[in-house]
Amino acid sequence: MGRAPVRMAERCALGSSMSALQSWLFALIGWILLLVFALLCRRLRLPTPPLGLPRTALVVWALVHTLPLAGMPANLRLWATVVDNLLLAYAVIPLLSWAALEIPGRLGWWRPPPILLLQLLSLGLGAVATVLIVQQLANLNLLGLVTTSAVATAMIGLAAQEALKDLFSGLELQLGDDFAAGDWIELEGGVRGTVVSITWRDICLRDLDGKRVVVPNSMVTSKVVTQVGREDAVSTRLTLGLDYAFPPAHARRLLETVARQHPWVLEEPAPAARILEFQDSAISYELQVWSHELRGLGPRTLRGQLLEQIWYALHREGQSIPYPVRDLRPRRPSAEPPSEQPSPERCRAALAASSLFADLDGQQLERLVGDSRVETYGTGELVVREGAEGDSLFLVLSGQVSVWKQVEDGRVLPVADLGEGQVFGEMTLFLNAPRSASVRANQECQLLRVDRGSISALLEHQPQLLESFAALVARRQGELETLSRQAGQEGARDLLKVMRRLLTGALSGKLGG
Repeated sequence: MGRAPVRMAERCALGSSMSALQSWLFALIGWILLLVFALLCRRLRLPTPPLGLPRTALVVWALVHTLPLAGMPANLRLWATVVDNLLLAYAVIPLLSWAALEIPGRLGWWRPPPILLLQLLSLGLGAVATVLIVQQLANLNLLGLVTTSAVATAMIGLAAQEALKDLFSGLELQLGDDFAAGDWIELEGGVRGTVVSITWRDICLRDLDGKRVVVPNSMVTSKVVTQVGREDAVSTRLTLGLDYAFPPAHARRLLETVARQHPWVLEEPAPAARILEFQDSAISYELQVWSHELRGLGPRTLRGQLLEQIWYALHREGQSIPYPVRDLRPRRPSAEPPSEQPSPERCRAALAASSLFADLDGQQLERLVGDSRVETYGTGELVVREGAEGDSLFLVLSGQVSVWKQVEDGRVLPVADLGEGQVFGEMTLFLNAPRSASVRANQECQLLRVDRGSISALLEHQPQLLESFAALVARRQGELETLSRQAGQEGARDLLKVMRRLLTGALSGKLGG
């Protein structure tokens, strides 16, 4: 008879040991499943499940089922069970939110829910679970304790008035689709920047200087907001005054041409220049251009580059931005002109050093320089555009330009960088063909522009120059055709025929006139 209690105790110990092993085994399986789901979601680029709280709840659950609760005091045993159930409830709530809301939202079944809404949902469900579990297991009515204390409730409500206002404003911002992180917004009062984050309390912006600006949500919802999306086209306006002697139609065409040549400016909507008003010493123009949303210092950079390129374009036209008329004293010339014109001797030396004009004598070089003109281009300006018509070539006197070619698949590839003494545009001059490549100034550069009429006048006295011209044009055309993968090349003889017909016709027309 004495052995029966011993066997019963051994069976109870064995059952307790088996129960502990099963608890830890279930916890381990739960850990593995969570890790598998996390790895699978990362591979499929889906939101990963919350791991921290569920793993903690599994460990606490295993510990509670392993400890000898029967030997503990009743109160301690009760609260251990309450804590275990609360942790399990808190772990299940974010898992359900992840599986029922975040995953379908990422799959496109509906719009992804805002983070703030998920947080509020988890907080509300957690509060409900806390009240129910504590009331069910500990027989403690938490809801009744809070509602019966009217003074405490009033104090909490007054203290949290601003916080609740920001909370509901943040929820309104995240539920709406007015703007999101990455968009550029401007608030009434001059506050503007790129949206970094939207939390339950405030919205964080990064301004033009790179500083973080924190604005309460309630201020955002109560003010006028100008929003620019990441894919939207935004407008930039420039105002400048030009001389009364500059015809308005010509001035507007010049401004619009400079704007269209900038790589950031969109073709549609097209740049538009218009007259604003007649001022005391100038006609005021407004240039409006459109570009995709530019972050950081982008708008200022675009404005600065356009103004710089407009100055060079005006300089080439012999125009300038007039000074306000204050008195009758003449303006003193600047001691250091912004762009010193090269001397005729320098232009003749540059032409003589070029292989294209190496066969010309001094008199011919002097005549060619006299019939040509020097043009100055600013950084980033487009000198010639691929496909455009033209009747001139350019010799680089100073600075550097880059040549770009569009290939069959639509990409624009760099061909070469041309420096002092190098020539481009000869194929358009000699063949009357559209520009075969685009050329853009890498820095401020001075170019000698040689027109077709000047070359025709030289050929009147030295027609054998056509052969050297044809050889150079054939070599340049072959390089460009190889780059664009076009089959076949024209030989120097065929080019010679085309050039002779073109230039002879130009010369005949000039003599006949």
